[in-house]
Amino acid sequence: MDLRGLARYALLLVAFSAAGREIPLDVDALLEERQRTLASFRDPHKSPLAAVARHDFAGDRPLRFGTDPDADVQLEGVAGRAAVVRPLRDGFELERDGATERLAPGAKVQVGRYTLRLSHQNFPAVVVLDPKSPRLETGPFPVWFDPDPASRVEAKLVREEKPREEIVLSTRGNKRRALRLGTLEFSLQGRLLRLAALRLLEPGTDESAVSVFFRDATTGHESYALGRYVDAEPLGGDRYALDFNRAYNPTCAFSLLYNCPIPPRENVLPIPIRAGERDPGGHER
Repeated sequence: MDLRGLARYALLLVAFSAAGREIPLDVDALLEERQRTLASFRDPHKSPLAAVARHDFAGDRPLRFGTDPDADVQLEGVAGRAAVVRPLRDGFELERDGATERLAPGAKVQVGRYTLRLSHQNFPAVVVLDPKSPRLETGPFPVWFDPDPASRVEAKLVREEKPREEIVLSTRGNKRRALRLGTLEFSLQGRLLRLAALRLLEPGTDESAVSVFFRDATTGHESYALGRYVDAEPLGGDRYALDFNRAYNPTCAFSLLYNCPIPPRENVLPIPIRAGERDPGGHER
């Protein structure tokens, strides 16, 4: 190792002496969160298992929902022109019952028995949820590794001198824009590790969000083949908690009608992270 490499290694050791600490895990709170997640997967107005169709917008052309012959999307048992949804640069416009309102990305609109979930991501679409979806009974439902206090650690965000945009590929082929904030450096299982930290540049994304899309040595057999996500929790300054007990699967693990970011190639951990969500199985083909 040359002098430059030695200097870099020394700096990493200093960073990890502070950033590699375990942070106490509230196991009771974690288990309560998991119960709430399971309940949401049974909720026909929220669950991805209720998704039965996806309709992408063509430019700024609206989508008309109802039973009229000229409706873009036919919905059983609703008014002829039950709802019209228009995509906007930063959200949506909903027209129904003679009134018009603006809605934020991620909003849900009830039309008869159906729930319309308005997805933006700069590639706006409407996902239709139907309480009659048989998958609400059959699953698959989320499953988790056992809580592991050692998998909740402190990380240091080494920021880019000038945050830069990069492209994040997604499961439906869209190229999504993201801001690379820097690298989260931490210690886990006796290893010094790094993960790129991103913020998706999309309507509805919190300006303080720090997202991590990753794979590890469990990916493809114990955990979902695409990878998993974990949200960095701010601790102050450039210190963050990475709680892999709260690592979660992309929504497309439960329905291919959703558009999910693919972890960047650099975000592959050489260790098994047996914490957080496991592969639920029962994937759509």
